[in-house]
Amino acid sequence: MSGNGLLTKRRQADLLVAAFYAVTVLLLIGSCWLFVSNVDQLFAKPPGNAAGMEKWKVAGPSGAEFGGGFWRDPPFWRSVNLTFVTATATMLIAALIGIPAAYALSRYRIPGRAGVDVLLSSIIVLPSSSIGLCLIIMLQQSPLFRLQEALGVRLVYTLPGIVIVQLVLSLAMGMSAWKAAFDRVNPRFEHVARSLGSSAWRAFRTVTLPAAKPGIIAGLIVAWVRAAAEFGGILLFCGTFAERPAGSFSALSRLLHVQQADPLSVNMWAQIEYGNVEYGFAIAFTLVLISAISVYTIHKLGGRTFVW
Repeated sequence: MSGNGLLTKRRQADLLVAAFYAVTVLLLIGSCWLFVSNVDQLFAKPPGNAAGMEKWKVAGPSGAEFGGGFWRDPPFWRSVNLTFVTATATMLIAALIGIPAAYALSRYRIPGRAGVDVLLSSIIVLPSSSIGLCLIIMLQQSPLFRLQEALGVRLVYTLPGIVIVQLVLSLAMGMSAWKAAFDRVNPRFEHVARSLGSSAWRAFRTVTLPAAKPGIIAGLIVAWVRAAAEFGGILLFCGTFAERPAGSFSALSRLLHVQQADPLSVNMWAQIEYGNVEYGFAIAFTLVLISAISVYTIHKLGGRTFVW
């Protein structure tokens, strides 16, 4: 190839890189401007039309100060508690189920393994509201409903129902990361450990698990964040809890201070529906901050290659 041809290709590559950086900078500037221009909503200010807002749900500081002083609002902290409790429980359940399953999919020739991969990918790209609707149909119009009646339990519109909805998406995303982590560990390392007298469990614990540690941690974080950010499925499957009487919640719920609260994502929507737009923005800012910290943690732990 002639020198002019190489120079042309290099210029094309430079232009492509420059265009990519330009778009990235514009997105960053736009995002920063969006939040900086609205940061005043995080501080206290009186409502513009207090009399007209009385018909909405405006209890406590959220009604008197709207977005301002939201960190002093007890319902906000109950919402935070509920989000952290349910997301943590979901992450632990997903890990107990997903890590062994991901290892089995990575190491063994399981019938239908390709179908499982397609199913996990399909769940990830599905709208979460569709998953919530499917769960309602499955648990309300199937033999599972009669089983619930026989056991005297109910899952729809309950706190355990939040974990069920969160688990579907968290498990799918976590397993994708965990399987990728185990795929990157050469099985020959385990075979060598077995040949030296280690049991299968010891080889997994001392060889495979440490090698896959960044990907496993990344999967745990992704599963937790996905559970904390869940919205559409929870709204359809569980509704809102903020206006329910405190007596309808269990003693454990009251002990954890998650009674009469909704997950942060649902609370954000509810506040906007009530007319407290600034308060909803404050909750959205909190969710963005949680997501940013989680992604930063994944990058620092070296687990980003297992997630995207």
